[in-house]
Amino acid sequence: MINFILMAICLSVASLTVHSEEVVKIAIGDWEPFTSSRADNAHINEDIVRAAFLLEDIQVDYHYFPWIRSYQYVEKGEFQATFPWVITEKRKKEVYYTKEPILTEQTVLFHLKSRPLQWETFDHLKGLRIGGTLGYATGQILEKNGLTIDYVSKEDFNYHKLLKGRLDIFPASYYVGYHQINMLFQPNEAKLFTHHPKILEEKNYYMVFSKKIPNAHHLMERFDKGLRKLKKSGRYDEILSQVQQ
Repeated sequence: MINFILMAICLSVASLTVHSEEVVKIAIGDWEPFTSSRADNAHINEDIVRAAFLLEDIQVDYHYFPWIRSYQYVEKGEFQATFPWVITEKRKKEVYYTKEPILTEQTVLFHLKSRPLQWETFDHLKGLRIGGTLGYATGQILEKNGLTIDYVSKEDFNYHKLLKGRLDIFPASYYVGYHQINMLFQPNEAKLFTHHPKILEEKNYYMVFSKKIPNAHHLMERFDKGLRKLKKSGRYDEILSQVQQ
């Protein structure tokens, strides 16, 4: 009888161990401060995904590649998932999207606190010196509304131009903008920057899963459930707050 009980306990422990060792292989690229293979303080989306899966007793295994390759690996079924991606009609035919967004990113106008900005319509921005980065869609949004953009090859240059008074405003994503400011400048200079609360553009980003893996829907449901728990607990907002103004 004792041997039977001991055997039952051992089997239960083994079962729990196997369950807790379920691992999702995820292919991602570098997009600081959301994902990074280089910096320790620039992977808030990685932390969110890891925490959400952990609430469902699932571990994650991150592998870093160029973004297009990460997506292709998932599409082919070589990796189970990748993030963060916006929804497009083309991708919906190729991969599965989770229901719960892992990130809502807002594009805002950055400026110096010493140069207050008030705007409601694009006409209010006419006459201002506006920075843009070649290859980024944020500048195109303003151009389509009749504004002139002064483009540079690297986003970093725009923050330096703002600080030196050579630009009035610069459109950038909220989290990326403040992360770059904190990386580029000393605290006494970083605190000189701010942003206008009016949102220029807003996008939701999601985890996507391969259609080639047999348990895709199961993993999606588990992830969505864990992410909802994370948001409800307040831990989701805590992780996002790692990017400080």
